[in-house]
Amino acid sequence: MRVHHPPKKGIHLRVTEQDYALLLAGTFMLLSSCKLAQVDPALKEKLKQNTVTLESEYEKLEKSDLNNWENIRGPSLWEDSRTVQKQRREALHLKQSD
Repeated sequence: MRVHHPPKKGIHLRVTEQDYALLLAGTFMLLSSCKLAQVDPALKEKLKQNTVTLESEYEKLEKSDLNNWENIRGPSLWEDSRTVQKQRREALHLKQSD
């Protein structure tokens, strides 16, 4: 004769403290990100006052002289920035004195 044992309760769903912590942390992160997504009304008003349009930026670009520009190289990692700046100043001074 076969003895029938009842199934163990909770064998399929084992929830640990780590799972609860992850659930709480995820909820907190979602709530905080929703608060960040909302725009502050004072910031919204400040952005409305700043009227930078595509046309105004295009006018600035048209006014600038794009044909006469100078490529300025920054110092490499192994170079001292002060000596490079000093050399540039001397070269600029020599160029202006010519």
